[in-house]
Amino acid sequence: MLKGIVNDLNIKKQAEDLEISVWQTPGFLFSVMGIIIMAAMALVYFVSSHYDSPEILVISETAIVIIILAIGGSLIKNIETFTETNKMKSEFISIASHQLKTPLSEIKWGTELFLSQHKNGVEKDFLDFVEKISESNSKMIKLVNNLLNITRISQKKFSLKKEQFDILEILSKAVRENKILAKTKNVKISLIDATKNNSFAIGDRRGIKAVVDNLLSNAIKFTREGIIKININRKKNKIIVCVKDSGVGIPKNEQERVFQKFFRGSNEARFKTEGTGLGLYLAKSIIEQCGGKMWFKSEEGEGSTFCFSLPSHKSTN
Repeated sequence: MLKGIVNDLNIKKQAEDLEISVWQTPGFLFSVMGIIIMAAMALVYFVSSHYDSPEILVISETAIVIIILAIGGSLIKNIETFTETNKMKSEFISIASHQLKTPLSEIKWGTELFLSQHKNGVEKDFLDFVEKISESNSKMIKLVNNLLNITRISQKKFSLKKEQFDILEILSKAVRENKILAKTKNVKISLIDATKNNSFAIGDRRGIKAVVDNLLSNAIKFTREGIIKININRKKNKIIVCVKDSGVGIPKNEQERVFQKFFRGSNEARFKTEGTGLGLYLAKSIIEQCGGKMWFKSEEGEGSTFCFSLPSHKSTN
C-alpha cells in the first residue's frame, strides 16, 4: 500500500508515462490543491483571529474558493482529456484490428490451400518462401487478436465461460505442441502432476490453453538450455499450476511492471526474441476473470517461476 502511495506521488514518472508536462499531471494538481487547502485553512484562522470585520473574512474565503475551483476545474479538464483520448485510442485499435482480420484470414486460407495442394510440385526455395509468409501471417493474426482482446478488456466486454475441464489434458497438449521448439533450444520439459488424479478446474478452456501456451513458450524462449518444470497441484478448493524455467530472469527493478501492457524486459535484447509484451497482461486478465490469481518469482540470471490458481469446483454462492 505504501509503495502504491509513493508511486502515485512520483510526479515525474506520471509525466513520462502520460507524455505530458509535470504541471499537468493529476499528482501535481492534487498536491497543489492540497497545499492551497491547508494554506486556506491557516489563512481563514489567521483572519478570524485578527480581524473582526466580516467583510474581510468573506472576501478572503471567496478568493480561496475561486482558486480551489480553478485548480479543480483544471484537474477535471485534464482527466476528461485523458479519458477521451483513451476512448478514441481503444476505438481506433478495435476498428483497425477488425479491418485487418479479414485480409489476414484470406492470406492464411490462401497459403494453407497452396501448401496442401502444391507442396510436392514446387521448388524448395519457393516452398520455404510461402511457409515463411504463412508463419509471419500467423504472428500478425495473433497480434491482432491480442489487440482486440485488450480493447475488450478496457471496455469491459471481455467475457469468458466458466466450465469444468481437466487442466492436466491442456498442459499435456501444450507440452506436446512445444516439444519441437524445446528440442531446438536444447530444453527439456518436465510435467509433474501432484493432484492425485483430480486435476479438474473451473474456467474458460480456450482461455486457459492460451495462458499455458504463453507461459510455456516464454519459458522456452528465454532458456538457452536446461529444464522447464511444470507443476500442477491441488490445495483445498484450488488448482495451482507453476511453470519454472532456468532462463534469463527478470531484473528486480522491472518486476513490478511485468503484467503491464507492452512490457518487455531490458535483458531480452540478448536473446533477440520476438514479442509485443501483451501475453502476460492478457494471461493475468484471463486468470482473474476465471476467478483465479497469477503471480511470479524471478531472479536475474537464475530464471523465473510463473504460477496461477483456478477454482476446482463451482461456487455455491
